Amino acid sequence: MQVPTKIWDGFVRGYHWLQVACVAGLWYTGTEGLMDWHFSVAYLLLALLLTRLVWGIIGSDTAKFRHFIRSPRAVIQYLSSLRKASEQKNTHVGHNPAGGYMVVMFFLIISIQITTGLFATDDIISEGPFAIYVSGDTSSFLTEIHALNFDFMLAAIALHLIAIFVYLMKKDNLVKPMISGQKTTPISTEPQPKIVNGLLGWTLFLGIGAAVYFYFAKDVVAFLF
Repeated sequence: MQVPTKIWDGFVRGYHWLQVACVAGLWYTGTEGLMDWHFSVAYLLLALLLTRLVWGIIGSDTAKFRHFIRSPRAVIQYLSSLRKASEQKNTHVGHNPAGGYMVVMFFLIISIQITTGLFATDDIISEGPFAIYVSGDTSSFLTEIHALNFDFMLAAIALHLIAIFVYLMKKDNLVKPMISGQKTTPISTEPQPKIVNGLLGWTLFLGIGAAVYFYFAKDVVAFLF
């Protein structure tokens, strides 16, 4: 028997879709040379990422790192089990072992992208707020890493979309729970995950966002408006 189970809180879901919007915005503004907008979106993503990392410690069970970061052996066993005809659906509550590594990979790629962007320069008009603290050669090197890492991000996004499609073919929609917050799972004697009210996460985001704004983004945002 299948029952609806709450697996994603409001902050995790909002973070996920805002991250998608921010990455798309960074790609567009960077391509079009809209650097003030590019930096503004990057600072928004920085505030979101910092909040998500804190939420990975104090948030809902399914959002916590200890819940979805498994051993490499667990990931291999999970991937091997997908070949069995008997396992047609992902029955894990929250991220499955392989999906957990995908989340960590995105955190790492986005962290590298934001960090290198803080030191990047185009040698003409715009530069990151920390570029003045390093040599020109170092800034240029980090700018190259910034551009190269975005290609890795696009590859990771493609891999993520392929995984979503594969699960969809197995009649397991991974997108719907990230919208509704709920997933239909078999009745289990295991305790249900503790879901923290997402408003706490958004309150935390406002505090972190305010710090990022006043430290980094105040002048950029003022210029835009």
